[in-house]
Amino acid sequence: MKPALKIGSLILAVAMVFTAIFASGCSLGSQWSYKTSEKELPIGVYIYALRNAYNAAETNAKKLEDYDSTKDSWLDMEIETEDGEKAVAREWILKEAEETCLKYLAVEKDLADKGATPDSASIENARDQAKNYWEVGPYASYGYIQPMKDEYEKYGVSYDSYEYCTADYSVNYSTLFAALYAEGGTQAVPDSELTKYVEDNYADYSYFTVALYESQQQEGSDQSVNVALSDDKKKEISDQLNGYVTAINDGKAYDDVISEYMTANSLTESPSKDNIEFKDEFSAGDEVKNAYDKLENGKAAVVTVGEGDSATMYLVYKKDIKTDSAKYVSENRAAVLNKAKTDDFDAYLKGIIEKLDYEKSSDVDKYDPKMFFVPVEPTTAAEESSDDSSEEDGAADDAESSAEE
Repeated sequence: MKPALKIGSLILAVAMVFTAIFASGCSLGSQWSYKTSEKELPIGVYIYALRNAYNAAETNAKKLEDYDSTKDSWLDMEIETEDGEKAVAREWILKEAEETCLKYLAVEKDLADKGATPDSASIENARDQAKNYWEVGPYASYGYIQPMKDEYEKYGVSYDSYEYCTADYSVNYSTLFAALYAEGGTQAVPDSELTKYVEDNYADYSYFTVALYESQQQEGSDQSVNVALSDDKKKEISDQLNGYVTAINDGKAYDDVISEYMTANSLTESPSKDNIEFKDEFSAGDEVKNAYDKLENGKAAVVTVGEGDSATMYLVYKKDIKTDSAKYVSENRAAVLNKAKTDDFDAYLKGIIEKLDYEKSSDVDKYDPKMFFVPVEPTTAAEESSDDSSEEDGAADDAESSAEE
């Protein structure tokens, strides 16, 4: 979550007035946003969708050269979304919020049409998690108390609306998805199709790393820093790993190379990591992925990532995905199915939305994305002395830390 930012007293006063209006008005059960014969969405559901769309738009706006965190002018600038769509930020936010609400209604309608009912245990578990996030936040187990109610309640999103948008919709979505594509579904996907999908879209590889730096304790301090290895030591490591690559590419088993490396370096545990993962989510990084893409099955390569005191050498080995694809599907069927059919499901929901008989409340148009804007107060460096500058910077950091949500 972003830290709360300092604003002027006048803006704060105005914000407090609007917050009071939202808090009082949006909690009324009679105030709705969109509805069909199956479902009526509270206005808080729309505000939740609007807030999330605003956050997404702002993330993209920050990439613009003219973005200014002290002004809301970015709302009238053209942004480009992750999928390449270009639109004026304000217009995109409003469209995205409406589409989100219509998706909620489309899922409700199709569940009713199919007679599909969410599992009560799944609903209960999802609501328990939503309640926990609302009260203490998603990072409480790590010691960070950041209640989601602090993020949404001030704008008029009640817990009931939050619970619907997160817990209930998640289970509804999964239930409808399964009713279509899971075993026994109306458009059930066979294992053979999922296996082919894995073979076409997943990477199967192993690798291990060797750091080209070492940790050294600073003289007169208990702190340590990373120091790049000497050129001679780097060459020694490079020669060793490239020798292993030559052996693998000449037919030596990767596992035998790992055993040899462990013996040479007195290791008791294998340093190798084995991954089967979606190519677009390649966890070892872009440099390693580029090397992987160029390899033939059963071949290896050495890749150096980073430089200086952060350089690391990778030995990456490309396995034949067809050897493991069927087993991977059997052990990860739900995850693979989700990857394979999410785009189709989105298209399916859009088809329902196009035919959806819904009503939009006039209250929806009262909410401007600008309501979420909080300007960053520009800071000025002290010019009189470096000591004054340090004090001001420290005070600013303390203020932002204490205001963090």
